[in-house]
Amino acid sequence: MSSVILRVARGDGFADYEVEAGALTILDALELIRGGRDPSLRYRHSCHHGSCGTCGALVDGSERLMCLTRLSDLSPGPVTIEPLRKMGVVGDLAVDPSPLFAEMPEGSSYLRASESGSGQRLEDCIECALCVSACPVTRPFAGPAALAAADRDREERPGREGAALAFASGDRGVAACERSFACSRACPQAVQPGRRIESLRRSMAARKG
Repeated sequence: MSSVILRVARGDGFADYEVEAGALTILDALELIRGGRDPSLRYRHSCHHGSCGTCGALVDGSERLMCLTRLSDLSPGPVTIEPLRKMGVVGDLAVDPSPLFAEMPEGSSYLRASESGSGQRLEDCIECALCVSACPVTRPFAGPAALAAADRDREERPGREGAALAFASGDRGVAACERSFACSRACPQAVQPGRRIESLRRSMAARKG
């Protein structure tokens, strides 16, 4: 069985851990490391099957869910694992996801009851924040998740059309988007936030016309 080096962000530097690749996901490997060699390693996880979105991280520079990323599908290594961009780092790979929600449009009904009834979420969004991390915009920007929520809100509630377009028309709205569509490529659930931003852009143009 082949082995691979995981180069994991730790504080201001990195720590290398050698693991047997096999059929392990990155999250499996981190669990083995934390359970044996390094119990101080910090990261978030919950469901282990791509439903909760809490284990998002940068894997060799790309946004991924660690529970769905198999070591056997990556380069021979070292595999570099870092916390998501634009989030406050709580420790090692664990981040504070609050920036994902901070820009959500006021009064929006972007949330719906989850299947379990224990929580709420936007459409198929698993609140992983990969889209926010992947977005290349550096100027003040509401972000792909918030704008996708605005478009979904007006779709579900026609009476919210004006409020949604007003939100999207602000300085931090659609105009700040660079149309890279990195958000849509990063999304593991095909929510397509880039497409929703373009939907808002077209509606705004139609109103002006």
